Amino acid sequence: MQHTNFDRARNPLILQTKFEEIQQYTHNALMQFPKKERFLLCAEIKNAVDETMHNIIRLRLKFFKKTTLQDIDIEVEYLRTLVREANTFGYISNGKLGEWMRSLDEAGRIIGGLVKYYKEKAAKK
Repeated sequence: MQHTNFDRARNPLILQTKFEEIQQYTHNALMQFPKKERFLLCAEIKNAVDETMHNIIRLRLKFFKKTTLQDIDIEVEYLRTLVREANTFGYISNGKLGEWMRSLDEAGRIIGGLVKYYKEKAAKK
């Protein structure tokens, strides 16, 4: 059976797959940070990514998904802030910032699609 884009957008597994890619990119990017930041900004970024993944898994397994989606959205926005901070301090290049932000923006669009889907689903009940 072939899925349409809408079917794929409302599937939380798409979000998990995208965030696994973000986790991998984040891990590689953090290895290039200066040693003095490994226990400060790096740890904060890693914790934000891990917390987001934890919430994505929670989203898949919960019955009521709206609050979990809000938590994921908050964590992604916090992660964006941390990545911009890393760029401000010169720990990542503008190119890396752009690529990282594109991935986070795509995850944000998926989250927005899921929020819309679950709102419509709740309105039908």
